[in-house]
Amino acid sequence: MSSISDEAIVLSRIDYSETSQVLVCFTRNHGKVRVIGKGLKKSTKTRFAAGIDLLDIGHLTISARHARTEQLSTIIEWKQTKSLGGLRDSLQRLYAAQYIADITSRLTEDWDPHETLFLALVNALKATSTADQVLLSVVEYQRQLLQEIGSYPRFDCCMLCQRRDHLSHFSSFEGGMICQHCQTQQVEKKRLLPATLSALQHRASADNYAGAFKTLNYHISHQMGKESALAGKLLV
Repeated sequence: MSSISDEAIVLSRIDYSETSQVLVCFTRNHGKVRVIGKGLKKSTKTRFAAGIDLLDIGHLTISARHARTEQLSTIIEWKQTKSLGGLRDSLQRLYAAQYIADITSRLTEDWDPHETLFLALVNALKATSTADQVLLSVVEYQRQLLQEIGSYPRFDCCMLCQRRDHLSHFSSFEGGMICQHCQTQQVEKKRLLPATLSALQHRASADNYAGAFKTLNYHISHQMGKESALAGKLLV
């Protein structure tokens, strides 16, 4: 077995036993990895162990048979390096951060490196931890995630006839906008308001971030095969 050390963010966690946890982590140089931490929650006379928490950022060392194995790697060492306590100061911040982690986990492949996305994820979580309007940081991250995995839609022309005017509907299947003339032949589609389309074509203002979020979340849901359970909590 070989050991791998990397910066990591905890995307999800499951208590495996009274003392162990199974984690999905997104690392800077190795992409998404699935690991088991044996004894992480085991306390001693001199140390209280609460385990590793969701959304923790730290330095991870794991033991793996080889890269891309389907088996769980084993945590050798974990050291938290950043604290984002502000995420838990508000339910909206926490929901936003959990949504960001959820879509990252579902839309990335195991052992597929995305250093740019890792840095974007760290910045998104930092921004969310102090944000008054959490949708701003969420939408920016939705854009970056879709761009990094090669699934960002086109909002500048009709995907069926290439015309650039009268764009009225969005189709995730087609990967972008559909004009009024072509939309009748498209089954899967979502009507967009002009203000929402403008927000997606340019840098959205705070007033239009809800529409941009809904549209990108619609596309992300199709990419994942289901909607994140956290999406609805961000529109309350």
